[in-house]
Amino acid sequence: MAGITLDSPAAARRRRRRRVPDENRKRAPRAEKSPGDIQSDALKDGPIESPANLEVDTCQASPEGRFSTDGHPTERFMWPRFLSRLRETFSLDSEPEDEQDVIKSIQAQALRSPPIQPAELQRLRKAVDAFPPRPVANFLLSVCIDHGTDSFFYFNQPQFLAEINEFYSDTSSRLRTDSSFICLAHAAFALGSQWTTLERPESSRSSLLTEDSDPGRIFYNQARSLIPDVIDMPCLRAVQAPFVMGVYLLPASAIGSSYVYLGLALRKALALDLHLTSDDATLSEEEQEIRRRIWWSIFSLERSSTVKLNRPRSINSAIITNTFPQPYAPLDKLQKFNNIQHQIADARLMMILDRVAEPSEWPQVLDGSTPFAAELKSWKRSLPDSLKLQNIHPRSSYYRATFHLYTNYYFTWIAMGKVSVVTVVRARLRYHFGRESDPPEIPPHIEALSRSCVKAAKKMLRLFEEIRSTGNLTRFSFTDFQACSIATIVVILAGILQRDGGYEAQVTFGLECLKRMAEGNVTAKMGVSFVEALQSIADEAVQKLQRVKSPDATVLPAILPPSQQSDYNSWATWLSRQNNSTGVTGPTPELLQTSPSEITNPINNTNWTLESNPTGFTTWDGANVLQQLSVPNIPAAGLAQQQGSFEPQSLDSRFLSTMYNDDQAFLMGLTGFDVLGFSGLQDEL
Repeated sequence: MAGITLDSPAAARRRRRRRVPDENRKRAPRAEKSPGDIQSDALKDGPIESPANLEVDTCQASPEGRFSTDGHPTERFMWPRFLSRLRETFSLDSEPEDEQDVIKSIQAQALRSPPIQPAELQRLRKAVDAFPPRPVANFLLSVCIDHGTDSFFYFNQPQFLAEINEFYSDTSSRLRTDSSFICLAHAAFALGSQWTTLERPESSRSSLLTEDSDPGRIFYNQARSLIPDVIDMPCLRAVQAPFVMGVYLLPASAIGSSYVYLGLALRKALALDLHLTSDDATLSEEEQEIRRRIWWSIFSLERSSTVKLNRPRSINSAIITNTFPQPYAPLDKLQKFNNIQHQIADARLMMILDRVAEPSEWPQVLDGSTPFAAELKSWKRSLPDSLKLQNIHPRSSYYRATFHLYTNYYFTWIAMGKVSVVTVVRARLRYHFGRESDPPEIPPHIEALSRSCVKAAKKMLRLFEEIRSTGNLTRFSFTDFQACSIATIVVILAGILQRDGGYEAQVTFGLECLKRMAEGNVTAKMGVSFVEALQSIADEAVQKLQRVKSPDATVLPAILPPSQQSDYNSWATWLSRQNNSTGVTGPTPELLQTSPSEITNPINNTNWTLESNPTGFTTWDGANVLQQLSVPNIPAAGLAQQQGSFEPQSLDSRFLSTMYNDDQAFLMGLTGFDVLGFSGLQDEL
């Protein structure tokens, strides 16, 4: 093979994957003191004279710290297995014993850890020192597992908690020299920080920090600093760490950093062949199941995010041969948050959404039926009783995880009929406004898709009525906000042609929920203004349509909508001290003083919309496209005519400088406009 020598890294990787019977396996000799112990002493004792002599612990502390017994990644064609099969193909005997001895010797040499670099040692030492006190760590991990796990599998919970315990109780633990463990721990702390308000006792008066701030940033910054070291490690934690970081960043940067980290986790999982059914006999059944769950969690979230943000498919699902997660009692019974049924249901649903998002793969429909309708209904019928929302107590940690299964279910219906709704509305408006001389002939299946989309949107809003009535509507969540936004948008669009008696109540409720969820997030507030802009345009389209249909009728103005006590306190106290010393800001006082039960109160009619500003955001093309879609001759006032404004300090120069890159794309994906395909109408209109 050109370009590959016997001593090249690629050749070495292939050689060290040769499978050797365990009884014949030879281990590399160890000194009396392991490299991990030397490095641990280095972290405690200060500067090192010869960092090049140190070795990094490459993720071998636990089953999750590696993906196979030798701690090295597989490749699509592994050298030893490939050569063995060639010998079988040519009817040759197995390899001679002396050849196996050579391979074992090379394998032992290849397993030596790479020398640690001074910069890596410095990053690792800083991240270890940044660990919170143990009570705070225990609290954050408990919150992360109970409220942040959702339908995913981040790590084997009892194993990870045991490793955290080892880290704090044993100052010489090898975990202190494992960058992948330290990175994953900080990522889990950061994710847990996002949900601490759900554990805030009503009697607690601990108040933290300022508007649009994030307490998890303290931990995220440490995890981020270790990513360059972790990404080269051939272990599962090198997949898990960027995955958890991507989940943490989803609310604030779904189209930016989160998108990148989720993609990084997906690529690393592919590099480790987690998407393939493994025939490695050295992997236990539990390890196989952990690999399987991690893969499907990453694929499911990454795929749903790319669909919601209208981003291209990262991989073709046809390459996946690994089976869905499945119950495994020895693993499941030990999980603090056992969500295996959620994982299975979510993975199955995402495979349907994967095909829904690719119209080229739709089955041909000529009658009034809709593609995938039978599969979606079958998915819902197959859910066990434990995943029926009405069977789950609203205060249970499983409630929101199950709620998200249903929001993704209705989103799949909406995604399937999204273009049809726009097509029907636009075609009929063009006819009524004189752009087309003949009535539009809309195919039956397009009509059916449009109806099913609108029906799903209304059911989605009813789902949010349930979650608000039970006190589970929380501060900004990308999944919740995007689901509520796109449902409200679809109802508004459908209302241009026909409004039933529940239209005003549905739209008003949707906007109220969006405003509540947008508290503390400037971009989300702009998303609310964006939806309100569409509502204003839709109302004007309705008035014009009424004038066209009944020139002598009096058109009424559109009705505008009115507009663990000690653990938490320990966390709040520690975070306040950190912020005083580092200048990092956290969540708003209003947010931290709001209990979940208060969320059921009516939403105040607050002015949230933007005034015109020098950056030109209010004349962004997205608003113009919406205007052209509904009423061709509406003055291009954009969002500037909307009432109210943000506080001036919310639109600082740093924020405005990003308005024309990530934030515009984020707004389109966040609100659901991009999913509906409005951006594709720009050139045509």
